[in-house]
Amino acid sequence: MKVILDSSGWIELLADAGRAHFFHAALQGELLVPSIVRYEVVRYALHRSPIGGAEAATKALRMFREVPLDGPLADAAARMASRHHLATADAIIYATAQHHAAELWTQDSHFKNLADVRYFEKR
Repeated sequence: MKVILDSSGWIELLADAGRAHFFHAALQGELLVPSIVRYEVVRYALHRSPIGGAEAATKALRMFREVPLDGPLADAAARMASRHHLATADAIIYATAQHHAAELWTQDSHFKNLADVRYFEKR
């Protein structure tokens, strides 16, 4: 099974936060990393992690297949944004998952009613 973790899932895993257990199983499958997820996770680590956190995040993300944003994927993301009222990064992440027939794992509620999404509700 192909899986894409959105940025919130990666942050849970890398920070070993209280909800990381929801996302561990994704590491066992074919995990795809959209470039925008890499950007968001590294940016988060630069601002919120101890020294070396961004390098550790980059090293972890590089272990899996990165999916760059190209023209056709950007076009699909624009359509997803319009159809599902998603912000730019979210539309790119969702379009990438759809294009690669991957399940999107997230705890962000704006994805919860979309097809092929495994949503972990925050409590």
